[in-house]
Amino acid sequence: MIISIGAGDARQKFTELLGRVGFGGDVAIVERSRKPMAALIPIQLYQQLVAEREARFEIIEKIRTAQKERLVEKVEQDVREAVQRVRERNSAGDS
Repeated sequence: MIISIGAGDARQKFTELLGRVGFGGDVAIVERSRKPMAALIPIQLYQQLVAEREARFEIIEKIRTAQKERLVEKVEQDVREAVQRVRERNSAGDS
């Protein structure tokens, strides 16, 4: 469950909030003046996000190494085309 909580309440109820996130799997969005400022997420989710980010950067580095001889403009064009194909495929799946 996603919890929105003001910064003052989060400070007062930190132990309870930490338990809900750490043991209950909730996500807490901490707000100041009703503006989201930070998120408190379970450590497993954080670790997953970090691992996914690292995997993406590894893929980028492999591509960069394999494409050293290609012009940057050509690589950017290929990426734009690939992104467009994925968006079109995702749009077709939403229908």
